[in-house]
Amino acid sequence: MNSPIVATRTLHSLQDIQQYFASRDRAVYFVSPSNFNMMDMHRWVPGWKNINLIDSFDGKHPDVLLVPDDHSRVFSSTEDINHYLMQSPLTRELMQSRTPKAVRDQALFLFFDAALEDICAHDLKLELALPPQTLVREVDSKIVTTEIGNRAGVRSVPNVLAHVASYADLQRLAHGADLGDRWVVQTAYGDSGKTTFFIANEADYVAVADQIESKGQVKVMRWVRCTGTAIEACATRWGTFVGPLLTELIGAQELTPYAGGWCGNELYEAAFSDALRAQVLEKAQAMGDALYQRGYRGYFELDFLIDQDSGQVYLGELNSRISGVTAITNMSVFSQTHLPLFLFHLLEYDDHVNLTLNANTFNQSVLEHGAQPVSSQLILKYTDERLKIITKAPVSGVYRMSADAMVLEKPGTNRLEALTTGQVYVLRIMKTDDYAYQGGDLAIMFLNVVVRTTDGQLNEAGREWVAALKNSFSYRDLSQEERSAVALAQQSVNVKSGRST
Repeated sequence: MNSPIVATRTLHSLQDIQQYFASRDRAVYFVSPSNFNMMDMHRWVPGWKNINLIDSFDGKHPDVLLVPDDHSRVFSSTEDINHYLMQSPLTRELMQSRTPKAVRDQALFLFFDAALEDICAHDLKLELALPPQTLVREVDSKIVTTEIGNRAGVRSVPNVLAHVASYADLQRLAHGADLGDRWVVQTAYGDSGKTTFFIANEADYVAVADQIESKGQVKVMRWVRCTGTAIEACATRWGTFVGPLLTELIGAQELTPYAGGWCGNELYEAAFSDALRAQVLEKAQAMGDALYQRGYRGYFELDFLIDQDSGQVYLGELNSRISGVTAITNMSVFSQTHLPLFLFHLLEYDDHVNLTLNANTFNQSVLEHGAQPVSSQLILKYTDERLKIITKAPVSGVYRMSADAMVLEKPGTNRLEALTTGQVYVLRIMKTDDYAYQGGDLAIMFLNVVVRTTDGQLNEAGREWVAALKNSFSYRDLSQEERSAVALAQQSVNVKSGRST
């Protein structure tokens, strides 16, 4: 039996794209621990459904299918969680209740593996609207990113790529490449700064030597005084579409236990000059075009580093996926009045549309209008080394400040209901009775004010809001029974991941 023929539709404008998605009969399932990265996409794509483990909305989000944790397994990765979500009877019932269509429904993940690819293709008959996992993994390597950038003319901070076997070895490599006397070392993989190491002396090195020496190759960079930035883009058959340039907050001790850890962003016009924005846009397009030639299609995020002494713009790293800034990019005022950048990703994975909209025209509009007005986000992680249990947590919703404390104005699911300078939207990640563990995300706060100083620290407003958010959580110590259960669970994770500690 032949499959029905689906006509190709040509889209000429942003309005055409909006109308196309408004009438498209195709489900898109975002399967991830929470809906944070893809907040608000259900408003643009009627067939959108978030399938999540984390209950950020107390069961009240109409476009979230919450799959409760039955505690039948110990999760050691996001991929583990996604396997659990995809195998849930609730998920299967939702997906199989759809009447078969001429065009397959789609699945999206933040992180996935070959087994999840197979489940989509053969078990659930879904189209995975992402590049192949092997390619994602390949270009996600900081080593490979550097090499791609070099070939595309997008240079990184002066560096050497090599195996490091000792501190003396590091000194020899760095001095041979004229990298100065202080260095930043990165392993090929690792997110939120967990595998970025700042080394000024032998003691710094010894503290992380096992993580460096166990890798076949690492990236050793000159330590520069830099400002971090983040920008998302989408590589398509019509060119590379680029989003607005954001500041990046790194290593704020109030928010993260990781010295090189990402913990926030801002979007506002005065953050960068027009010339610098244009320069970063050009580099992002070059990287997108290089990725597409390599076979990578769709969404990605780039970190660029601005040397505060020379003004030079360097490629930092590539996230070959939806990222931690996807929400702020797609919920910006520009995106709400024009088009979320992520819709170009869905168009790239739609063989039944053609697009005449010029990528350069769209990008120029982003350059001119994409950073208005101010918006920002702060990622609050649990920073204490001691494992505890949460006894109080805020609900997700709109808050205002009163006497140094957050006051709930309205619980809800919509960040766009908090758009004045005195309001914030809080997306709760961990809830009452959850284990709070070092590095775990507690909550994400969306604000409408600048939260950084010019030297990259939290400013007064940022510190006040962070303190209020932290004070909205309370904790207790674990009982002996709970400590024993945690020890058993940790042993299971260590065996599964091949770790000995």
